Amino acid sequence: MIIALVASVALGYRQYSPAAMWHAIFSFDGSESAVVITTLRIPRALLAPLVGAALGVAGVLTQTLARNRIASPDTLGINGGAALAVVASSVWFGVGSIAGMSVAAISGALATSLLVFGIAASSGGFSPIRIVLVGVTVGGLGYSIVQIILTTNEAQLKELLFWLTGSFADRPIAFALGGAPVVLVGLAVAWMLAQPLDALQADDTTAANLGVPLAVIRWAGFVTISLLTGASVCMAGPVGFVGFVVPHVARRFVGLSHRRLIVTSALIGAIYATAADILARFIIYPAEAPVGAITSTIGGVVLLVLLKRRAA
Repeated sequence: MIIALVASVALGYRQYSPAAMWHAIFSFDGSESAVVITTLRIPRALLAPLVGAALGVAGVLTQTLARNRIASPDTLGINGGAALAVVASSVWFGVGSIAGMSVAAISGALATSLLVFGIAASSGGFSPIRIVLVGVTVGGLGYSIVQIILTTNEAQLKELLFWLTGSFADRPIAFALGGAPVVLVGLAVAWMLAQPLDALQADDTTAANLGVPLAVIRWAGFVTISLLTGASVCMAGPVGFVGFVVPHVARRFVGLSHRRLIVTSALIGAIYATAADILARFIIYPAEAPVGAITSTIGGVVLLVLLKRRAA
């Protein structure tokens, strides 16, 4: 993680030495390199691990609550719901503050998660396949509405389209500072839910017999997923498939225990998002690709491999 953070500050359109980074941080002199490092590189070096950790843990919770390993904030449409709420509040109500966008994103994520799980459970029980099918449908509907909103508001089209692809570039440090408390609260709640989430990996009857209050844990899980996903979408836009890929990698290291899985997913998510952000700077150099395009491409390949293994 430390290597990734240093590389995130050092690498890009221009490369900076450790001496230049040290000088910019501790002896700021107003030079071009110092300004770039402190106002552009450091904010995105803080933003990427925050978003990666949040989405990694949100993915763990989503897969456990849905009892489906291909579930994630992306495949269940939660990212899309948060993005729709932010775009709608920005275009229709002029919301532009970090606090306002955060409230909109978290509210959109919570409403979408409740809608998806409510529809999926309406015909009796939580079917893992039904949840994903409903989520993909709701997510597609959300992004369709976003496109309609943007098409009818061309003045904000360019800015919001780039934001919707997911990016850590050109974000002020206030985004990271504003989102960090929300992410930390979400991670803390996820940690406290670890033991009942272990029981929820079985069926509802088994979990209830072990003393798990199913309704309370599900509600707490929905709220936690919404906090983590909403904060991430507010800070960087919908960065795709981080919450899908990271839990699969984490399980290979630590198994199914949620206490270890949550911590490991947060760390792997932070490293993964930071590494993807560095890759995005060079894949079409000297231009820069949106980091969401990188993570979505990798996630799409992983999803296809998993589906092929299931089919076999």
